[in-house]
Amino acid sequence: MPTIPPDIIAAARASQAKWKIPASISLAQWALESAWGKSVSGKNNYGGITAKVSGASFPHVPGTPLEPATLCWTREVVNGQSVRCQRYFKDYASAEDYFDAHGKLLATGKPYAKARALLPDPNAFADALTGVYATDPKYGSTLKAIMRGSNLYQHNLPLA
Repeated sequence: MPTIPPDIIAAARASQAKWKIPASISLAQWALESAWGKSVSGKNNYGGITAKVSGASFPHVPGTPLEPATLCWTREVVNGQSVRCQRYFKDYASAEDYFDAHGKLLATGKPYAKARALLPDPNAFADALTGVYATDPKYGSTLKAIMRGSNLYQHNLPLA
């Protein structure tokens, strides 16, 4: 498995300390969504967080961004089929800003309330992100495999 840069681990742990989302989740999403930091969707966007847009018609019309964003090609699962499409992904000033926004999104976003109810279990949380955070029906299983295979659980801080 590739190694995770120390600044990425520190940013995920700082996000956990603030937002109570396990660092192992943030790091697994970082690894999966950015190919271990090699590919970002949007400036410093390591987790595929989409931008707010107007006039979008998912999955074929990307719309107009309402915040700093980058238009990227991506794959989404629509009606059981993998579809290549363009989407706007939010830009961030730094990796730290991304991890803070990611933690806030998972910790406060309405779509993730059911997942949060499963904390502190990162595996159950990962499963609950399937179909909510990402359209891939294997998303939670993939996150768990990355967490296990790279021992990302070691980066979790004790939850208060």
